[in-house]
Amino acid sequence: MASCAHCGTEFSAGAVGERFCCRGCEYVAELIAEQGFEQFYALKQGLAVAPVRSRPFEEHDYSWLGPKVLEAERRAGDHGGAARLELRLEGISCVGCVWLVEKLFARYPGSLRAAAHPASGRVHLEWVPGQCALEPFLRELCQFGYVAAPAGATGGDRAARHLTARLGLCGAFALNTMAFSLPVYLGMSEDFEFAGLFQLIAFLSATLALLVGGGYFMDRAWRAVRAGSLHIDLPIALGLMAGYLGSVAGWVLGSERLMYFDFVSIFVFLMLGGRYLQTMAVERNRRRLVRQHPVPAAVPRAADPDITVGRENIVPGLRFLLDPGQALPVSGVLAADEADFSLEWIYGEAAAVRFAAGSRLPAGAILLSRTRAVVEADDRWENSLLEKLTAPASDERRAPGLDQLLRIYLIGVLLAGVLALAFWGWRGAWLTGVQAMISVFVVSCPCALGVAIPLADDMAAAAMERVGVFVRSATLWPRLQRVRRVIFDKTGTLTLERPVLENPDAVCGLDDAAALALARLTRSSLHPAARSLLETLGNRGQKLLAKEGPGEPREFPGRGVCVMTGDDQWSLGKAGWAGDGSDAAADGPPASELRMNGQLRASFCFRESLRPGALAMLRSLERNGLSLHILSGDHPAKVQQLARVLGLPLDRALGGLSPEEKAARVQELDCQDTLYLGDGANDSLAFDAALVTGTPVVDRSLLESKADFYLLGSGLTFLPGLLGTAAARAAAVRAAFGFALVYNFTTVVISMAGRMSPLLAAILMPLSSIASILIVATISRRKSPNNS
Repeated sequence: MASCAHCGTEFSAGAVGERFCCRGCEYVAELIAEQGFEQFYALKQGLAVAPVRSRPFEEHDYSWLGPKVLEAERRAGDHGGAARLELRLEGISCVGCVWLVEKLFARYPGSLRAAAHPASGRVHLEWVPGQCALEPFLRELCQFGYVAAPAGATGGDRAARHLTARLGLCGAFALNTMAFSLPVYLGMSEDFEFAGLFQLIAFLSATLALLVGGGYFMDRAWRAVRAGSLHIDLPIALGLMAGYLGSVAGWVLGSERLMYFDFVSIFVFLMLGGRYLQTMAVERNRRRLVRQHPVPAAVPRAADPDITVGRENIVPGLRFLLDPGQALPVSGVLAADEADFSLEWIYGEAAAVRFAAGSRLPAGAILLSRTRAVVEADDRWENSLLEKLTAPASDERRAPGLDQLLRIYLIGVLLAGVLALAFWGWRGAWLTGVQAMISVFVVSCPCALGVAIPLADDMAAAAMERVGVFVRSATLWPRLQRVRRVIFDKTGTLTLERPVLENPDAVCGLDDAAALALARLTRSSLHPAARSLLETLGNRGQKLLAKEGPGEPREFPGRGVCVMTGDDQWSLGKAGWAGDGSDAAADGPPASELRMNGQLRASFCFRESLRPGALAMLRSLERNGLSLHILSGDHPAKVQQLARVLGLPLDRALGGLSPEEKAARVQELDCQDTLYLGDGANDSLAFDAALVTGTPVVDRSLLESKADFYLLGSGLTFLPGLLGTAAARAAAVRAAFGFALVYNFTTVVISMAGRMSPLLAAILMPLSSIASILIVATISRRKSPNNS
């Protein structure tokens, strides 16, 4: 395995060479060197960041930017001073990115400040109103592998901010409580002048900690109980309530043995810290992508494009416009002209399909032509297959066996507490019994695991980020432990989403005139072959476009595209096509040809290619005893041919499946042990049926919002490592559980004997958390497959 010279991601050396994992990283690295920004790599300090992929070669719609700039400058005019705007930024991940964004913005006249935040995935811009052009800056930013989008607060953003605020406040409350409880432990006499004030401050601080931080766990525990489920927050809530109510009773009765105010505050802070670590890692990966959803929320009317219709209001007979790159929300008929569509989302077939006027289009067909298509709807959104395929992901999947484990744990804790109360009560020492019961509930809280498990999750997620895999679900790791079969989609999952150019020397050998023509012909194209050619041109093509302009290509659906450069007509299309309205030769080879005035200048051959490392990955999974399957909407013959190449049993490779048939097959195979890896809308229903789901992020993907993890690299060698990382994480958690059992048993025995004082509890709790953290960190590093 090599490491990409730009992003640091591990990859299998192949078509792009030995130094870069993708054409995007190669292009950005050249750009950074040319513009003297090499300090980016020094600041990155070897950290692996997300691969660039095709971002620098994509066309991005910034029509949303103008109104936001006007609003920002209007606010600046009302209040005086600089205009301010906050945007989401895809691709930002380290201090090197922060430095690069600031340097780029500083070169624009009127710019004042750019503050990028990798943790939140946002950038804050300030400029002199009316004197700074933001759109050129954002387009240049895209050349370096970043993509900007409107900020738009999400539910995850709000939850993260609330959790951060709770953590900060509870940290202050914990310090307060400890400061005013410590004098009691150091022997402060009861008749000290400020003793009552100290206890009052400790009570108020613990109360505020319980309300601000403890309420987070109590609310989640109560909602889980109401839903008929158990949650790790339930024993946390039980311990907090027991500690707080016992402390209040002890304060009223004047019994220091029952006063756990400092424990309550410290415990809330530690548990919130662990939850913050776990939540922020997941939310950071959920916010990492800012690409727009391919299914439009609204479409313009064909008769009046200024009027839009929400997709839920589309009715049969309505004529509307579909923009390039968008997916058809409902089935319909192409009302005029010809257009190329991709049916990969529905049938798994990657090749572009030509449709003539009057042809019926299935919902989910993606427009590949450069101009809008006029479509007449013949269905409603609520009846559309796409409505089911794009339904939001279900709630967070539970970790298998967790409910049963928590049930046993809670029953044991409750029995131990009640037995301690009954024993001491039988002996006539009711106060000692109450202290013993409260102590059992307090010390048996999963404080060590509440910090150690989030740490194990974070270390596992960080290990996978180094190979371009990003976790979206907090419960992924325990579910991965149950995986015994892996199911793959074919096109875009086992194979690359775009065809591979077999003869890249044909592009490198073009003179500047031909290279400029090819760049103009492929720029803004959504055809997979054209995208591959544009990326192969790389920095050279982008420089020529910047110097000479993009030209005005003319498209002939199903044939190709042509453009005038001076007095010469250049065309790129099917073999034998002369750049006019005629069809290509029926018996031409499967290639694309670049022609000048009808004369052949270059021929480009493409092939469908497996993702790098696919064969090695499959053999590794088989050695580990996993059962492998392929479920595809592509033609059965192609699927069987791929199975032969991969050495998989033909009866486990099924093609020609509809989305419903895929989901039904997954349900037949799944015994709560299936991992499904897919990339298209036709995999969405199968996602809902599988235990674990993952997706490679492609140009027009939508499954990253439903998947447990997503992949930004191009290879598949990560998969054995992902399962190995889950095993390493499980070993670390088992060791932490073992320590927790010994700790809980010891402290519960001490508590039941009536020997657990608030001071001892306050000392043991952070010590046990530190010990658990050290155990998890040590075992995770030692057993991680990336460290072996």
